[in-house]
Amino acid sequence: MTSLSHVNRRRGAQRIAAVVFSLAAAVAQAAEPGITDKTIRIGISAPLTGPVAGVGAVSEGIRTKVAAVNAAGGVKMGDGMARTIELVIQDDAIDPQRTLANVRKMVEQTEVFALVGVSGTPNNQAIGRYVEQRKVPNLFMYSGVQELAEGPNWMIGLVPSFTTEAAVFAEYLKTSKPDAKVALLFLNTETGQTFKAAFANALKGSRVQITAEQAVTPVDPTIDTQMINLKASSADTLVIIAPPRQGAQAVKFASESGWKPETLLSYIASSVAALRPAGLANAKGLVTSQFVKPVEAADFADDAGVKRYLADHAAAKPRFDRTDSQGQVGYLTGEALVRVLELMRQPTRQAMLDAARNLDRVELGMLLPGITLSTRAGTDPYPIESLQLMRFDGETYQPLGKLVSFEARTPKH
Repeated sequence: MTSLSHVNRRRGAQRIAAVVFSLAAAVAQAAEPGITDKTIRIGISAPLTGPVAGVGAVSEGIRTKVAAVNAAGGVKMGDGMARTIELVIQDDAIDPQRTLANVRKMVEQTEVFALVGVSGTPNNQAIGRYVEQRKVPNLFMYSGVQELAEGPNWMIGLVPSFTTEAAVFAEYLKTSKPDAKVALLFLNTETGQTFKAAFANALKGSRVQITAEQAVTPVDPTIDTQMINLKASSADTLVIIAPPRQGAQAVKFASESGWKPETLLSYIASSVAALRPAGLANAKGLVTSQFVKPVEAADFADDAGVKRYLADHAAAKPRFDRTDSQGQVGYLTGEALVRVLELMRQPTRQAMLDAARNLDRVELGMLLPGITLSTRAGTDPYPIESLQLMRFDGETYQPLGKLVSFEARTPKH
């Protein structure tokens, strides 16, 4: 017969083992910085000042969505805990080295759990190796160049690749204007170079010709010289992949100079707010691609997602016009972040990354009908691979043709 003292010793050992296990679990969870049972801390490096401060609207859009979620009690995450989101936003003025310095500070001192919505291709390239080494998720970066050289394992984009937009534009021209002579105004960064290469590749075998090219930079005060050169090419079509300010200048020049080519404008510069400096009458007839619902369109006046966005915008009073597509993309990014938090099964960075890399037709309120977020770890890192062509009628955008999908087959460049 087992002695009482032996039984007590065994029970004592079991209790100690249970305590040790609990402590080990607590330590394991505590080892993940930036998360408690009640909060999760997320970092953003954004151009709040500088030559492209308008892109800072992305971070403001994220803040707008997060403020609404927190006001409603936070996010019920996949581990069953409800947490509010603490946003830490640092200005980098679109300088990649400042982005890296900001991220280092946020990770090592502020101890953010993850990053979200970092803007700019060079900026995300600058932090790629660092987030890879530190194993910090860099979710839903605002860059259409998603084939980054550094750190692809811990980084994921959100907006469609510029290779997808280039292919959509090319297909439109091959069908509707098969003998088009194209003048291309492109941003002289990896953004523009990626679009240009993909556009030329998508036109192979067609009669559409690129007859002239001119580069711009985000700091160009005017682009009159580039536009004069493009007009002199006698092209009948203008394709613009440029920041909002230069995009508006190009639209205005093309109309007021008497050139009046058919104009295709990248989604990065096509919001109604961005076009106002050009004069909306000058923008009438231009074509763009889009994945976000046009909130000013009558067709979406009663849409639940648009109503929620407009209500959240009114409550947060962000520093961007409600028709600003970059602010809307930021809001969409906030929506995507919330869905990942809801899906991640454990409060770990790896679980967050796993959730983001295995999205299964996730619907968001601000995505156009028919567009969802889908990813597959190892084979498909692109959440959005569909675009809807839109034509501007002088006041709002109207759909042009059917939704174009490249799901699981985003073009390479």
